[in-house]
Amino acid sequence: MKDINHKLIKDYILGKCSDRELSQLHEWLSETPENEDALFRAELLYRQGKGRRPLSGKALDKAEAELFGEIHRYETRRTTTRHLSILRYAAVGLLVLVGGVVALWNYYGRTEMIHITASATKAMELTLPDHSKVWLNKNGSISYPKAFNGKERRIELSGEALFSVTKNPARPFIVSSHGVSARVLGTVFNFNTLCKNNHEEVSLLEGSLEITGNHGEGKIVIQPNQKAIIDKARHTMEVKDVYAPLEAVWHDGMIPFRNMSVRDIAHVLENLYGVEIDLSAGLDRRSTYSGYIRRGDKIDDVLDALSYSVPFTYKRRGNAVTLYGRRKGAAQ
Repeated sequence: MKDINHKLIKDYILGKCSDRELSQLHEWLSETPENEDALFRAELLYRQGKGRRPLSGKALDKAEAELFGEIHRYETRRTTTRHLSILRYAAVGLLVLVGGVVALWNYYGRTEMIHITASATKAMELTLPDHSKVWLNKNGSISYPKAFNGKERRIELSGEALFSVTKNPARPFIVSSHGVSARVLGTVFNFNTLCKNNHEEVSLLEGSLEITGNHGEGKIVIQPNQKAIIDKARHTMEVKDVYAPLEAVWHDGMIPFRNMSVRDIAHVLENLYGVEIDLSAGLDRRSTYSGYIRRGDKIDDVLDALSYSVPFTYKRRGNAVTLYGRRKGAAQ
């Protein structure tokens, strides 16, 4: 399918698309993650650019220059220019449409927005104005106000991030992407907008989390060690049981074990490294263990480190691993 024009993007953002146009848009979105990212960026520009009062012609020119300066900075981080042209024309259409009500950096009392993108080689940690912590994965982007002065603490995310939210029942914390919004009062969760098969995933480590689909998928509340999976092509949402800390291993490279048996630990490692682990008859399966092991590039690195605190030895052939019992205190 060819690129859609900026008018269709503009009409979608304003809720004016016909059923035929929505079908065209959904087909275009399902083709590549880059198309979805382009639409997300256009929506973000519109929401952040919508001011509270009309600007004069000179102020509008200045606001437009600032806006395109931001697009240019984003453009230098991309490897292709095809979707940036969509953003550029979408932004132009939106500027004309709203009649000069764009204000990105505190024009006429609007809250200043902060935009941060992690590098392609390293995750980054940042602290929000309410002292909530965010770990932004490689290439992830986040936007938030310089100060949370309203009734909500609203964040925009593209990519993957781990959030540790400061509790404030009077001011809910909301993270939004193109596909879904997560509403919390105080919790720890992992939010990934760039999963395979045109999915978004939100995994809960602590607290409780309300998930709302942005395109009619419904609303659910998930509990710790559950993951909400949003299919943006089919507009469906499902919940799966997971070991949620494993979803966030990327942010610090540590694999946590909390009151886990050897069988539980083996299951975690199977999921993380794509291996099959068999437990021998002589292995202690009743004891439980807690702690952290640094993630290694190979399963052998983790098993070697783990065997110092959990009494086992192992043998590996390809992706097949067998764990054998070892008495505590015995030489390895």
